Amino acid sequence: MFNLHRPVISASATRYVLLTVLSFAASVIVTRVYLELTGYPQIGNDTFHFAHALWGGLLLIISVLTLLIFVNRWTYDLSSILAGIGVGLFIDEVGKFITQQNDYFFPLAAPIIYVAFLVMLLVYLIVKQRETTTDLVADMYQVTKELEEVLEDDLSECERDSMVARLQKVAGQTARPDLADLAKHILQFLQSESVDVVPDRTSLIGRFLDSCYRIEDRLFTQGRTRLLLIGLFLLDGLGALFAMLVLGLAFAGDETTMPTLLSDIVLGEANVTSSTSLSWFLIMSALQLVTGLLLFLSAVAFLRKNE
Repeated sequence: MFNLHRPVISASATRYVLLTVLSFAASVIVTRVYLELTGYPQIGNDTFHFAHALWGGLLLIISVLTLLIFVNRWTYDLSSILAGIGVGLFIDEVGKFITQQNDYFFPLAAPIIYVAFLVMLLVYLIVKQRETTTDLVADMYQVTKELEEVLEDDLSECERDSMVARLQKVAGQTARPDLADLAKHILQFLQSESVDVVPDRTSLIGRFLDSCYRIEDRLFTQGRTRLLLIGLFLLDGLGALFAMLVLGLAFAGDETTMPTLLSDIVLGEANVTSSTSLSWFLIMSALQLVTGLLLFLSAVAFLRKNE
């Protein structure tokens, strides 16, 4: 019988989500820069066009199959990276999927990509916040995963110490006597002489993430992060308000110059080519105005230390 148990957040979830977020952002940026520098080349001929969204979908399938087929822990890192790149390649062409004309440069595409990135970043922050909570079941899940290193005869001192710390916490609780008994037996095995321990070795991905964490801790202190957010909120907010001011002046200006000015703004800058894209441009402009006001108010709140 198939039983649905409560979802348990992995102790390594922060690592995997961070890899996905970084891969997603990097794939979108690299793709956009590459296409801009190379003049938007196409793979195909007069009949076929192999869009990079297809390669994104292929990477997503590979990432899922990797998790389904293999049990090694390194597959989680690989799948996280492949999934991030795949989502980035797929969503980069979202403009083609929401328009009848398959318009890659549709004005609404950039905000959708931005929102998707923010959602993934929000998931990362939520998972990171949850990793400090105590969950006995999650600890035992993590221990069973790390026991793979014993099977591979590749258990490092750091990995053993991590498991011992988790097992000691589980063994010392009284809410789940069964888990406490299991933890004591595994703990006894890990501390026995029959377990071979190898010197600590850090993988390439591990070193990269450790560098990211060190940079985050060193550069993004609470005070600096606060000032950075204030600056970004003010720039983004004032930029949106300035754009709305220009449009407002264009609508309120001389009737002889208004059409030309609006044409330069709408057709030249926003790439509006139809009544539908014009409607979306106006909706996006209204949302930018609201966003600008909210960001400006947020910057004021940060300045007043109302966090």
